[in-house]
Amino acid sequence: MNRLSNCVYCSLLLTMLLSTSVIAQVPAGPGDFPQWRGPNRDGISGDKGLLKEWPEGGPRIAWQIDEVGVGYSSVAIRGDLIVTMGDLNGVEHIIAINAKDGSRVWAVQPEAMRQSLIDRVNREFANIDQSKDGTIDELEGLSRLGWDFYKHDLDGQSDISGRARMVFAGLDKDSDGQLNHSEAGSQLRDHFQRMDTDDKSKTAEIAENRATALIREADENGDGKVDRRESRKNYLDRIFGRADQRSSDTNRGDELLDQEEVVEYFTNREAGKDGIITRDEFAAYYRANVSGGDGQLTKKELEGIYGGYRNGMGDGPRGTPTIDENRIYAEGGNGDVTCLDLQTGETIWHVSMTEDLGGGRPGWGYSESPLIVNDWVIVTPGGEKGTVAALDKLTGNVIWQSEENTERAHYASPIVATIGGIPQIVQFANQSAFGVALEDGRLLWQYRGANNGTANCCTPIVDQDHVFVASAYGTGGGLAKITTSGNSQSASEVYFEKKMGIHHGGIVKIGDYMYTNGAGTLTCINFLTGDIAWQDRCVGKGSLVAADGMLYVLSENHELALVEATPKEYREHGRIKFDGHGRPSWAHPVVAGGRLYIRDQQSLTAYEVR
Repeated sequence: MNRLSNCVYCSLLLTMLLSTSVIAQVPAGPGDFPQWRGPNRDGISGDKGLLKEWPEGGPRIAWQIDEVGVGYSSVAIRGDLIVTMGDLNGVEHIIAINAKDGSRVWAVQPEAMRQSLIDRVNREFANIDQSKDGTIDELEGLSRLGWDFYKHDLDGQSDISGRARMVFAGLDKDSDGQLNHSEAGSQLRDHFQRMDTDDKSKTAEIAENRATALIREADENGDGKVDRRESRKNYLDRIFGRADQRSSDTNRGDELLDQEEVVEYFTNREAGKDGIITRDEFAAYYRANVSGGDGQLTKKELEGIYGGYRNGMGDGPRGTPTIDENRIYAEGGNGDVTCLDLQTGETIWHVSMTEDLGGGRPGWGYSESPLIVNDWVIVTPGGEKGTVAALDKLTGNVIWQSEENTERAHYASPIVATIGGIPQIVQFANQSAFGVALEDGRLLWQYRGANNGTANCCTPIVDQDHVFVASAYGTGGGLAKITTSGNSQSASEVYFEKKMGIHHGGIVKIGDYMYTNGAGTLTCINFLTGDIAWQDRCVGKGSLVAADGMLYVLSENHELALVEATPKEYREHGRIKFDGHGRPSWAHPVVAGGRLYIRDQQSLTAYEVR
């Protein structure tokens, strides 16, 4: 549906919104938490009658499961159904759980994503299977996947020592009983250096000999130095940027490596390592790090490599699903937006934000939680077609994209608000916080004071004609006043507070005050003036949710505190610590139906807080 053909519908919608001066939210009954940050997207639960003081050891655990998959998605709750997202065996799924006992109701991969994965696995399998014998063995897998081969070779058991001998022989091209970087560096990658045990007693001698041999091998013109092009012959290419010493005047290297620079690098960075992997070194590392599998990858195992969003800061989906009546709206780390049937998980429609909406995936993956406004679902693809898009929630058809704002998407989720009588979507993207008209996506205002170039994650806080946004990485938070003149608006900064820098956490506003632990210190600040009422280290940097006059403050280091939501002073009423899974606890906490839900990677725990 294009903008022209939809103008009558938009006008009727706008008239309805203005006449009621209320922005519709997804339906929510008592005890529901149907979307990101709760019924009103403000981080506040509607629960009442909750504990004001935790017993020693914390609130009782109602149930705990380890079956929600890898990822950072929080949970949405309607009635007895909990919905979240996670990678199950490496494949991104949308998962429904029974709130009563934690049992799984269903887990699905949307149909379009499933077919796309099957097609890709077939292509990749054919490419990796160089021998064309219908199997992917270890040498083929290592050549294409590196050591990640072993993360996914999970089925079956075999002779580990025998496999180690076979792999070593396959990599040892000159059969001299040892592996140098040119033989095995591309296959073993970072594991090559880890296998290379050190002899710190001979650090200086080893560094000198290793540097001499590498420079002699790469130095084509015989000048005793190696440039970028020459370094490509051996291991010097891998270390060039770190070994090339920088001038104090320009903070740049001279793009040449000499003996002294390479010796210093090996002395300080790879002390005692000779750059050679012996049979014994390889066998010892292999036995310590390969515990199972049969040395072959099946297509099913290959799905775990390509079945979801991958990132060094943690794999899996980031956004939280939204429940609207009998449908679920979910957005995956690669930008797949899917509408599902709530009861069955059946796919209703699917849209790719990159392929269909012209978006560009942010560096750490799409992290947004879809917003439902009346008959539309609002998402943020970013890019030249428009940063924000409104889709028909029943079909996925595009209603509009914000053509006047084309900045890249970042990691925040949008909200809907009426500012100066104009219903609008407020979002926080790569370059600015901004408002676009709900009617047609036209740009209304922008505020650039709180954006950084790394990661803007925090959902904006709106109260009447004021908007507060904040980010981390040395930035902070600012309050902007939105001034309206006819159909146009502008933003002006009221104050800016560097102490309100927020990484991945959020803000809750209760009365005249905001609370956040997004910068590491739990802070209470006056919304309109920026005056800080109090600060406390509490449990450290993380996220929080409010319910029944209390703050549930979660740290990324797996600690949780119950704190009174009062501007008078910091008042703590309980604290617990739980075991993590090797990643920061970044999924935001949820309070619904008398329970506190904590998602930490594949685990979901329900605490009784009634």
